[in-house]
Amino acid sequence: MHTNSHDDDTLKEILMEDEKEVLNSQKKKGCLARFLVLMIFFLVVFLGFIFVQQYLLDLEAEAIVRAARTATAMEKSLIVIPTGTIEVKQEETSAITQTPTPQPTQDPALKRTETIAVQLTDVADFQLTTTVEP
Repeated sequence: MHTNSHDDDTLKEILMEDEKEVLNSQKKKGCLARFLVLMIFFLVVFLGFIFVQQYLLDLEAEAIVRAARTATAMEKSLIVIPTGTIEVKQEETSAITQTPTPQPTQDPALKRTETIAVQLTDVADFQLTTTVEP
């Protein structure tokens, strides 16, 4: 009977070791699987970010091309004016180019209005610039 209990103990030890090996291998596989899933998730997020950036760059490029086309179309429409109808005297143009010197104002509302007027003038000048056709 002594051998029988010794064999039972040995079998129990073997079974316990097998269970430990099975649990350890499952934990290793679980860790690897989690790592792979996490890497795939980050890859999908990264590719999504790249896709969104590319889409925004395409929209910006399209806007630039349309702005260039609009500017050249406006330039072409300004050229159509007949030259025989324009009579400008030299004296009048010199009077137009002279601008009065601005006087500083103390009122903050007037300062803001002057600033906005200067900004709008700059925008109008910019809109009159022409670009080369793409």
